[in-house]
Amino acid sequence: MPPLESPASRPPPLEPAARHQPSRWWRTHTAGAVCFGLGVVSILIAAILQLREDALFSRIPDARVTIPLWVAAAIACTASILRREGNYGLVVAGVALASAALALGWVLVLAAVAAAAMIAIYILSELF
Repeated sequence: MPPLESPASRPPPLEPAARHQPSRWWRTHTAGAVCFGLGVVSILIAAILQLREDALFSRIPDARVTIPLWVAAAIACTASILRREGNYGLVVAGVALASAALALGWVLVLAAVAAAAMIAIYILSELF
């Protein structure tokens, strides 16, 4: 016969895991998520308009589309700040994307020049 164990030496019984509650993140960061979504939509529409016209670096995107999206992103940014949502990364990214969509060709040229400069700096730092 096995020895009897005292109740103090047994591990406590396992309790069921807490039930998964739906995330409140979407409710608390609604304006920030909307701002980021508007920025993504703005940059996508600007890219589609630019590529459709075959004028990627020579013209700015259609202002009738990009300016209202930028204004909507700025309003969502303001709402997020006023609601004190706290996640300012989404807001900054959304407004930055919407702002980049206003002058997409120039932003792409700037990004290409910056990438070339970074590659040149890296090569020079490895050589010297």
